[in-house]
Amino acid sequence: MNMSTVYKIGYVDENDGQVKLYKRKLKAHGFSVIGYKFIKGMSPEDLMVQILESDIDLLMIDYKLNESNIVSFNGEKIESLIYDKKPLFPHIIFTNKVDQAEPYVEDWKIIFDKDEIFSEEEEDKIAVERFVTTLKKSIEQYKSHIQNKKNSLSLLLEKADKNNLTSIDKNNLLELQEELKIFEKTRVNEVPRQLLVKDNLENIVSLKNEAEEFLQSLIEKRKKK
Repeated sequence: MNMSTVYKIGYVDENDGQVKLYKRKLKAHGFSVIGYKFIKGMSPEDLMVQILESDIDLLMIDYKLNESNIVSFNGEKIESLIYDKKPLFPHIIFTNKVDQAEPYVEDWKIIFDKDEIFSEEEEDKIAVERFVTTLKKSIEQYKSHIQNKKNSLSLLLEKADKNNLTSIDKNNLLELQEELKIFEKTRVNEVPRQLLVKDNLENIVSLKNEAEEFLQSLIEKRKKK
């Protein structure tokens, strides 16, 4: 891994001091940390607008967000919403309230204890390195997943230009297009614009109709047997 690489992390914490603290701690490990604006009485959906509009590689979420009485919800609500919007997007619960988070967070593997990783007395270098490696691998795995989708879509579009698509190809093309359209809506420049140009979208509509006709023909054939 190139140590000069800078990954951008969004950190959800109502305490701006905590955001600044971990911005400083993680900077040395190749991370740029940004926070989000908390407004009295805002909803989880209001906060999600900010998160989805930020161009980040990973999201860290503090569990206990309602301690300052700015908002009434806690981190598991944001974790649930990010999972609904972008289920594969790398995100973790980063908190010193692990015992309070565990009953509400389904996947305990995404919960990390601030105090165990960044102790106020003396940081555990092994724990820090393991944490940093986990974050970087999560980001790179996600990037690799997206790139594989892009590559597959590009190959199918090349076949479409040559009129060499099979019925299975057409169905895969439709599914890939829909998946990448979701990524496009929630991440800046996640999908190359040439893969989503108007002509391609119009072709997708045509391919969708053909795929539906093909599936219908299979259903009718089964009925005749």
